[in-house]
Amino acid sequence: MTLMKDNEQATNNIQWQLITTFDDLSAIAQQWQTLAQQFSAASPFSSPQWLLTWYRTYWQSNWKLMTLAGYIDNNLVVILPCYVQSSLQWPHLKVLHSLGQGEVEEAEISSEYCDAIIAKRFEATVLPELQKKLAELDIDKILWGAALQSSHIKRLLETVFKYTAVTTHSRYCIERSKWTLQSLSKNTRARYKRSNNQLKKINATYHWVDEKEHERYATLLIEYHQSLWKSRGNKGAFAHEDFKRFHETYRAKNTIKISAITVANTPIAINYYFFDNTTLYFYQCGWDSEGYANFSLGLSLHLWSIENCSYEYYDFMMGELKNSYKEKFGAHREPMTNLEIKVNPKKVFLHKLVHKILSFTA
Repeated sequence: MTLMKDNEQATNNIQWQLITTFDDLSAIAQQWQTLAQQFSAASPFSSPQWLLTWYRTYWQSNWKLMTLAGYIDNNLVVILPCYVQSSLQWPHLKVLHSLGQGEVEEAEISSEYCDAIIAKRFEATVLPELQKKLAELDIDKILWGAALQSSHIKRLLETVFKYTAVTTHSRYCIERSKWTLQSLSKNTRARYKRSNNQLKKINATYHWVDEKEHERYATLLIEYHQSLWKSRGNKGAFAHEDFKRFHETYRAKNTIKISAITVANTPIAINYYFFDNTTLYFYQCGWDSEGYANFSLGLSLHLWSIENCSYEYYDFMMGELKNSYKEKFGAHREPMTNLEIKVNPKKVFLHKLVHKILSFTA
């Protein structure tokens, strides 16, 4: 199937496809990617490159793909990438997740802003029909994390299941054309100035890393990141093999961005990003916390990267509502929510009761 061209006329006759196999999902990857590129709210975390890599890395036998795709005149106009996890024990609870979410916590890759991707000119036609399709799904519960309050999925689920989403987090995003260092607090500006003076004395340089050096820098970032988190008594994001394998696989086929601070050709601080046409998404970082404990490396690299990237937006992504380190950068805050909907409350309660009983007898 092909995407509709701008000069073609729409009809109200939507043909729906419930995609239940990986092969069928892969078969529409090109149309899906083209549709996502036309959708202003799409992010790398809703792309087929990201989600198909996630599938290959994390998929389990008791999960069932249930992605909804809609076509008008044989042209893809909507896709909602999702699936169902069925519990192995009775009463076999069926939980709907966004594709890209639901893996074990210690291996989470933090797929954020996952949403229905809809061709804008067909929203009025598609949304009521998509509501009906969601209502028909055989599910007991919905867990959909890190959604924007402005997203299609939030409004769809509220309407279909008579649910009110509560703001649980904020998106911290900088519109660079409206941002200046002078908008930051006096303390933050003083720390940046002091750090730059320290770095100048040791001949440190800021730079964007050439693509051919990405693997070397990514390996060192992991070492720095894990060392810091282990010193704090935590495992660190890169402790799980599936997490590392996902990112190695994704980097092998997709471009990322890395900024760094280097001394004598040795990176001492590294930021790791994903990107699309308008936005640079900060994802992970690592720095030499032993050799440069008295430097504000994390703060400095962020501020330099904000000033020196070529994107309209610099996105710190999801953070806590209060006391997030992301607040100090002068980012615009947008409300986000973690959706948890009990579609079948009795079965959800029964599942919880059985789980509790089994935990006592284990």
